[in-house]
Amino acid sequence: MTATPHPHAHGELPEAHRPRRAGSFDATLITFAAMALFDALTADQRARVLLPHTDPGRTHWNFLPESGRHGLPLGELDRHQEVLAHRLIAESMSIPAYARVVQVMANEHVLRELNQPLFGHVAAAFRDARGYFLSFFGQPQPDSTWGWRLVGHHLSVNVTVVDGDLVNATPFLLGAEPARFGPFRILGEEEDAAFVLLDSLTGAQQKEAVIHSRPPADFVTRTVETVGEVEHPAYHGVGRRDAMITDEDRKALAYFRAHPRGIRAGDLSAVQRSHFDDLLARFVERARPGLVGFEMDRIAAAGGVEGLHFAWAGGTSIELPHYFRIQGPVTLVEFDNAEDDANHVHSVWRDPSNDFGADLLMRHHLEHDHTGPHAADDII
Repeated sequence: MTATPHPHAHGELPEAHRPRRAGSFDATLITFAAMALFDALTADQRARVLLPHTDPGRTHWNFLPESGRHGLPLGELDRHQEVLAHRLIAESMSIPAYARVVQVMANEHVLRELNQPLFGHVAAAFRDARGYFLSFFGQPQPDSTWGWRLVGHHLSVNVTVVDGDLVNATPFLLGAEPARFGPFRILGEEEDAAFVLLDSLTGAQQKEAVIHSRPPADFVTRTVETVGEVEHPAYHGVGRRDAMITDEDRKALAYFRAHPRGIRAGDLSAVQRSHFDDLLARFVERARPGLVGFEMDRIAAAGGVEGLHFAWAGGTSIELPHYFRIQGPVTLVEFDNAEDDANHVHSVWRDPSNDFGADLLMRHHLEHDHTGPHAADDII
């Protein structure tokens, strides 16, 4: 396998990706795209799509098929509204990330046909390329705090705008079933980049990086609201039993926030480090280009890229079930391909301290007075 060349090394990003010190319009552009969509909705659609920013459902980001989801399905939008919804999605991330989002949704058409012999007519009910639910948490307005979510099978996009200025884009989850089929290999670049890094390690380094011989059936931290100090994977995937693990496996695969497993990026050679940086970028660069520098600055302030760890579990060839993660104080990437004979991928980029903008919201409340006569105006 070969890695796609990347224009940066050792954590240095192109100047275009660095924060604009005079101010950024990223939050403004996302907000205006959301406002255009919200204004195009009918009164009934607005009532279904809108919840308070503080609604407990904000952190329910489960990406598996489920009934009773809140929100407005893309399938109920007219053509004009659907275009505006896609404008919001595209404005909220990089174009390569948007392309993957579109592919994930389109892959449901393929999966429906593959599932037809087993599920019959039921396959059409839950394999739906437009069965993705959009929600606003707080009405999008300039200089306000609000968020939006798009969620459905193998997709969970969660964007938070704080005080009309700062933007958070985690958790950001993409999956693919099948992972490889015909022209579709939606997360192939991420997977290939991980194998390039793994294959570049020496025998001793691989022993340090590989934490267990079996991968989890799904990512270790699951879809918990907040990543805890310790997290263990589930025994099997939801509704599936083809990748079962034991108690011993769960212990070996556990996530410890204060004690990352695997090999430290700072201990890699220059060539290995370039492979690590390439892999990290494929997740951090899911964000809008103008926000990538902000994310890299957070990583730098929390110990730098050199302090991140790379861990692997499972087989060391693509045909075998496998899993990897990148872990640091403000960074968590997980990628698993264990189900369906290593042809079913889940990948997630999280920030253990800032998912759903938690850290940004805390800073906002600490820096602004919320006890005065207009304090209620700050609660959306």
